[in-house]
Amino acid sequence: MNFTFRPRLNVASAVPKSLFDAMHEKSLEVLERIGIQVSNEKLVGRIKGRKGFELEGGRVKIRGYVVEDLVAEVRKRRKGRDAGNEEEVVISPGYPGCSKIVDLETDKIEPLTTDKLIEAAKLVDSLYDWGVRGEAPGAPVDVPPKLRRVAQCMIGYEYCRSAGPAPFESYEEAVYIKRMAEAMGQGFGIPIYVVSPLRLEGISVDRAIPFLERGECEWISVSSMPLAGSTAPVYPVGAFIQGMSEALGGYAILHEAYPGVSVGFGINAYHFDMRYGNIVIGSPEQTLMDLFSIALGMYYGGGLYGSRSLRTMAKGVDAQAQVEKASSATVGVLTGPGTFVHGGELSIDELFSPVQLVLDCEIARYLARLAKGLEFSEEQIELSLQAMERCAAKGYYLADETTRRDHKRIFWAPTLFDDSLLHTSKGGTDIIGRAKEICRERISRHDFILDPKKKEKIGEIYREAAKNLS
Repeated sequence: MNFTFRPRLNVASAVPKSLFDAMHEKSLEVLERIGIQVSNEKLVGRIKGRKGFELEGGRVKIRGYVVEDLVAEVRKRRKGRDAGNEEEVVISPGYPGCSKIVDLETDKIEPLTTDKLIEAAKLVDSLYDWGVRGEAPGAPVDVPPKLRRVAQCMIGYEYCRSAGPAPFESYEEAVYIKRMAEAMGQGFGIPIYVVSPLRLEGISVDRAIPFLERGECEWISVSSMPLAGSTAPVYPVGAFIQGMSEALGGYAILHEAYPGVSVGFGINAYHFDMRYGNIVIGSPEQTLMDLFSIALGMYYGGGLYGSRSLRTMAKGVDAQAQVEKASSATVGVLTGPGTFVHGGELSIDELFSPVQLVLDCEIARYLARLAKGLEFSEEQIELSLQAMERCAAKGYYLADETTRRDHKRIFWAPTLFDDSLLHTSKGGTDIIGRAKEICRERISRHDFILDPKKKEKIGEIYREAAKNLS
């Protein structure tokens, strides 16, 4: 008898397949009746006259059988894909879009300048042994606007061993970021967002088309961000149906237009706060929507994963941040494996906090231990009975060989949190202060050095970009 007790949220069985089937049928109806608005002339030209696609008043209407065939292919391709290790601790800063930072010394919100961004990148890399994987968490605001993302990319590569291409808003930026990625030996792909409601157009499309036309893009990911009550129906079911229509419709159009490029899609819906007029991340509604999105992804052939979100709307390292981050990440851990995302980020991804990143690492390790569960085995039963014979008369097990040998493997020891009782505490426990000490110490001993040839090549690319984009 060997058993591991792992509490789990079975999201796949929590939703009846009949509901997914009905929502899928309605999304096909939306694509046939309403369609997707497309304005890019090159994209329109590639779709015009294609079987199953009808152009009408600037919209592309798609016949249901086209989408059904593509979905069948996707399910076949995704079948059996490994979802990953549930106990692995991988923490990502997530979307590196910050423009401000919570200063490590003053706790004030400051602009994310080049010097501060370099320090933040050093911290991200120095926590590699804790599972942090990422790059420079934002773009330096003391650089000309059109050059900021290129500078972010260069800083990320120079100071972070796990850095990838920086995000970009324009085609002009992307040209240099792509060249930097190639210099690092990395692939290059482009996320494309269908603008809600039902519009395959805008910045993400226009920046991608030149690369797609020249065959210089390895992959495309299609998704959207329908905001319930704002850019989508207020009812979650309606917001998700629109999200399904956007993702499936965008996928079908791009797959047909550029058949040689690998295309994927993802579906979600988001909580919108009517009081403030913005998306809300970290709310109970968003956590529920994330869970439903996981089940929906499995319906389309995806594997089980946990939405281990460390996102928050908080503007500081405060109680709101810890509650929202820990709550949503706990639900994600109880769902399945995955990466802890948005480490160190506040106000969704407007702010980067070095201290919060260290706290998020502690939260992630705590929850990884929760995911590991409790072991129950025949060997442990026998060892326990033997220990009882040795220790029952003594009245304690502290010195027993089983305790000495296995207690560190069974029980997690926190780095920041203090598990002592008041009367045994040394007093003055300052978790925030300890986190700051860790930040300073890690930044000071950052030792990653980029290969000199790659560094010089990236520097050449940046200097060219500075000449042309400043």
